[in-house]
Amino acid sequence: MRSTTARDANQNFSKLLAEVEQGETVLITKNGRTVAELRPRADDPREDPEWLAAYERMLELMRAWPDRGYEVGKITEEDKYGDA
Repeated sequence: MRSTTARDANQNFSKLLAEVEQGETVLITKNGRTVAELRPRADDPREDPEWLAAYERMLELMRAWPDRGYEVGKITEEDKYGDA
């Protein structure tokens, strides 16, 4: 991963895009502070490391969720209407 200034990115945008197409990630800075990240777009979200990390974290949270003991899909006529 490399970085470049906003001014340089503006002046050499075509070159920058060519680098990104080759898989390079470029940080763009302004006044010494990173303001943007230019990276290849993952066609499949499963190829995006940030998406994968968030997905794995979601699965961990779901597995840690306490079992409430509820069953879904077993509703009888009596459950719906009582003793009517």
